[in-house]
This record gives sequence, structure tokens and C-alpha cells, in this order.
Amino acid sequence: MTKHDMKTLRAKQREIAAEARAKYRSIKDDTPESEARKIERDFEALMLEHDELTAQIEELRDAADDQGDPRRPLGQDTVAAGDGGDVAAEEVRHALRPEQRMTAWAEAKKPDEYRGLSLGGYLRSMVIGAKTDTEKRALAEGSDSAGGYTVPTVLSARLIDLLRANSVVNQAGAQTVPLTSDDHSIAKLASDPTPAWRAEAGAVAESDPTFARVPLRPKSLAVMTKVSFELMEDSLNLATELPRILSVALAKELDRVALLGTGTAPEPRGIANTSGIGTTALAGALTGYSPLVAARTGILSANAGPVSAIIMHPRDEGTLTGLMDANEQPRMAPRAVEQIPMLTTTAIPTDGGAGSNESTIFAGNFSHLLIGMRSQITVTVLKERYAENMQYGLLAHMRTDIAVQHAGAFYTVTGVQG
Repeated sequence: MTKHDMKTLRAKQREIAAEARAKYRSIKDDTPESEARKIERDFEALMLEHDELTAQIEELRDAADDQGDPRRPLGQDTVAAGDGGDVAAEEVRHALRPEQRMTAWAEAKKPDEYRGLSLGGYLRSMVIGAKTDTEKRALAEGSDSAGGYTVPTVLSARLIDLLRANSVVNQAGAQTVPLTSDDHSIAKLASDPTPAWRAEAGAVAESDPTFARVPLRPKSLAVMTKVSFELMEDSLNLATELPRILSVALAKELDRVALLGTGTAPEPRGIANTSGIGTTALAGALTGYSPLVAARTGILSANAGPVSAIIMHPRDEGTLTGLMDANEQPRMAPRAVEQIPMLTTTAIPTDGGAGSNESTIFAGNFSHLLIGMRSQITVTVLKERYAENMQYGLLAHMRTDIAVQHAGAFYTVTGVQG
């Protein structure tokens, strides 16, 4: 295949992923059960086609590697396990790009023991009991003495895929690293080697690159939702809604910490608090696109481009969209900035700064943002805690961490006022 084939496959893959997300999000509380099931089948069919395209892209990528093509995205060959130990090649290669599925990775690692069991069906069976032999077997093997259930690996991966589909940093290009232990690390280039000219027969000047070790140590992230007895027993599409609710909540918090995490235990360190990123303090309202131009220039000057996305609060995106020129016509962004996807998330607060109305804009080559995830998720059913209100509590717990591979790949514009 040619470069053109690769570009075509990726474009088709993005198109299918967008269609799949739209289908899944079309399921609402009042969607009839039969229609919800049809949408789920259509969703799975699209994701199977997505996986086939991923396999074709991987074959093309492998062929390029065999020919010494150096274009493999950063983050795919720099993951190390434990205290600097090597990882088998098949482990290293699975830093997942946004279009790749955690489910495919999990199924490749271990065949699905509970084929035919949906994630929503499993969550529902935890509360009201198993209806099928598969559900009974999954509950029996995944239960613990504290009322918690370890979600089967493939079903956990499906929830993680839903989370990633709702995550803005994932859409921006962040890579997901499936963690198989509690202590992984990535190698970060701290300084480049410096070439030097030499005379004939002269010695070659030594200049070694400097590498730093950035750990990926998964930290606990949990979310709880309450469901009434009646809704759990009678709702036709709760099996679809439960995974969606949990994934949206987890995705929003993951976006917040990936962008703004303090690094103070137990919270991971996000982009804004990573030493070495570029930054500009605006301390005012957006009146043009010059802060975004400065951010792009800063990233390119650090040899860390291209800029894959700019992320901001919807308020600030609205400000830019509403800018007018002297003729009361919408002000156009410079072409170089216009071509960069602009994404929004309410995970970025707008109540910071001296006036309590300041936010932050993030620009970056997000392939340098790695999100480490353990593939196993546990869910605890709280049957007694809310019994007086005739409600169940579902507590979902996962472990994840954030790492910035190249600080120069990110730039923030702070003090953005409304």
C-alpha cells in the first residue's frame, strides 16, 4: 500500500468512529427497547468495521517499519515496565491511538469468556440478579466478599472505550497505554544531541541525548450513581444507559485531570502543571486569534508539532465565534489556526483568577499525552446505604495515570476572561 492508501484508511476510520459515537449517543431515556437494541447492533457492526480498518493500518505500518520508515507516532516505542526493565515488543506496540479500541487489545490478550454478555446486562445483573447462565457464571467468578464485582476484562475494555469516546483529550490525539502492572514508565527526551562539523580524519565530537524517566503509576478514580429499585427493575434501556452515564462521568474527570491535574497525591499531574510547557498570561478577554497563533508558534519552535488540537471551555469558543470585524462580519481565523481542530469541554473551569472568571486554553500535539489505564474495573453494589430511599448505589472504580512525554508539545493561554 502507499501513503495515499494509509490516508484513505485513516479518513474512513475517523468517519466510522464518528458515526458510531453518534449512534450510541442517540439512545435516550425514552428510546424504545427494540430500537435501542437495533442501535446497539448497528454500533457493534460499525466498530467491527473499525477494527478491520485498524488491522489494515497496522499491516501497512508494520510494512513501513520493516523498510525502516521512522514515522511511527511517538509514544508507541517508548514504554518501559517496572524499574527500567524491557517490555516485550507486543506490549510496547500497544499504546493505543484514539481510533484504536481497548476492546480489541483485551480480546487479543485473552479470549472473551462471556461472549454474548453485554456490559449493561452485567451491571444490571449485579443488582437484580442473573437471568442467564452466562450472567450467573460471570457474577460467581467476579464477586468478592465486600459486595464488589470485578468486571470481566473485555467488558471493562468496553466501558473504557465508551469513556475514551466521550473524552476530549482522546479526541485531541492522546494515546492510551494499557497498564499490565502497577509500575510502568516512559522515556522522555530531556535534551537533543548536538551535531558538529569535523575536519577530514578529525575526531567526531561526542554529544549524547539526555533521557528522563517518567513513571506511570495508576491512581484510583471512582464514580458513584444511584438508581431507584423501580427503575432498575422496570426500565427497558437501563442496560444501555448505565454504561453511558458512568463513562460520561469518568471521561469528564479524566479530561479535567489530564489538563489541570495538580500532581498532589492522589491526583495525577496534568498538562498545566507540567514543568517546561509554554504559556502566555492573557489576563483579559479574547479579542482576536493572536494568543492561539502564539501557542502554535511556541509548539513549532520546540520542534514538537504539528498542533493536533486546541481545547477550551465552550464560553471561550463562543467568544471567538462571535468576534466581528469593522464591517460587522465574522472575523476569520488565520489559515494556520483555522486548520487546527478546536474542541470544547466544561471540564475546564471558568471561575479562576483574581476576578473569579478566568479560564485556560490548551494547545498541543496531543500524541505526546499518554493516559495509562489498568484494564480491570470493579463495581460495588451499595444495597444498604440508600435503602431508606429505595435506591441502589453503583460504585465504579478504575485506576489510571497521566504522563506528558514532551513538555514542549503543549502550550497554555491562561487568564482568559469572559
